[in-house]
Amino acid sequence: MKLVAVNGRRFSPEILRDAVKATKTSNSPIELLVENTDYYKTYKIDYHGGEKYPHLVRDESKPDLLTDILKAK
Repeated sequence: MKLVAVNGRRFSPEILRDAVKATKTSNSPIELLVENTDYYKTYKIDYHGGEKYPHLVRDESKPDLLTDILKAK
């Protein structure tokens, strides 16, 4: 599948980012036009959370395995 358009505009990373940002203040779903071989289909994504940036948080109750993995050999 290939993403062709977002909310009726030709896809670009900036257009997609703007559409996701706009979900914070809009009740409209994000509309994605995708191409799959010779077929086109529109998907409506009912998302209203805006941009999110996940990050890791250390769980102090568990062993610190990541530090051991990243140690220089």
